[in-house]
Amino acid sequence: MKETEKKDKTIRETDEKTGEHLVLFVRRNAVYIAVFLIGAAFLLAAGSFDWDRINSYTMYNNDSRTFVRGRVVSVDNERLETDPYDHSRYLGEQELTVLILEGDQKGDKVSIDNYLSQTHNIYVNANQKIIVCADMPEGVAPYYTVFNYDRCLPLGILVVVFATVMLFVGKGKGLRALAGVVFTLLLVVLFMVQAIYHGFPPVIVSILTILTGTAVSLLLLNGCSRRTAVSALATVLGVAVTGIIFYISSKTLHLTGFNSDNAEELLVIQGATGLSVRSLLIAGVLVSSLGAVMDVAVSLTAALMELVAVDPSVTARQVMKSGFNIGKDMIGTMSNTLILAFAGTALNTMLVLTAYGVSRTQFISSDYLAIELAQGLCATIGVILTVPITTGICAAMRISHR
Repeated sequence: MKETEKKDKTIRETDEKTGEHLVLFVRRNAVYIAVFLIGAAFLLAAGSFDWDRINSYTMYNNDSRTFVRGRVVSVDNERLETDPYDHSRYLGEQELTVLILEGDQKGDKVSIDNYLSQTHNIYVNANQKIIVCADMPEGVAPYYTVFNYDRCLPLGILVVVFATVMLFVGKGKGLRALAGVVFTLLLVVLFMVQAIYHGFPPVIVSILTILTGTAVSLLLLNGCSRRTAVSALATVLGVAVTGIIFYISSKTLHLTGFNSDNAEELLVIQGATGLSVRSLLIAGVLVSSLGAVMDVAVSLTAALMELVAVDPSVTARQVMKSGFNIGKDMIGTMSNTLILAFAGTALNTMLVLTAYGVSRTQFISSDYLAIELAQGLCATIGVILTVPITTGICAAMRISHR
């Protein structure tokens, strides 16, 4: 009896300690848990909302076509020659037997003629997984083509490596940062894209996306604190400055969404869903500048807050001076990052324009260059001005604190 009582007592003590630890954990992480639940609820609402109830439009009818995963059982015949411009590639035709791995045709073996050209070059081997386009119009024999390589596994591995590195280096904060990244990505896909596509004002939707993404990301990262408040305010003001500068620039340069590369397709969508093509450019600038502006705001705020924590006697003037000194290095690196990102994405287009013999005057005045430069330079100006904005907020808080 005594042994049984001792065991029961031990179990009760263990349960009490477990309950105490759980309560303590919830209290310490109440903000993170609340933000996570609110963010998850918002994404669930956006993802489950029937956007097609507002309006529904699909540019192409894909009812007869499906894209399914398949595995190459065998390469039955090949008629290939080496690409004269790239000896690592082949041109010609492959006759394949492919096992369909999913969908209504799962388990079926189909024959596919795989044509390899300069622009569509999907060279495959036996046992390789691919994506098959199955075109099955009613009353007509199915037609199968090789759409592309199955990249699900390599992309999944890359995502796992990214998450692992973030967790390994950042530990608990890395986990919260990863949650913020996932939330922002889903926010853009489930809310922003759908809302703009179905006719809601792009600028207002992008502002809501920025406010929500900034609040959730920073609260998950640093909790409810002065650092979070300063970082969030500086980020919002920095993005707002970027948007205002781009708006003024777009008026001067006569740029709207109608000048973009996909204007014709967007006009068709506008006629069907009420999509506002005109304000798409400024909405894109607001969202694209958010990451760089937030990076500067958070990093600079953390540095200045740490300075005050180490030396509580530091004055607002010293905070301003330190903020500008730190910000100068950040300005240089971030400006180069944005400009080089523009150069990287524009490289192929610039090579094609060079081949067309476009003159310097024509190139400078083209819609393409005007849009890309305006977006890149305005975003860079926004990043630069985030430094004095963040520094000024930190100095003002220092004055009020003293």
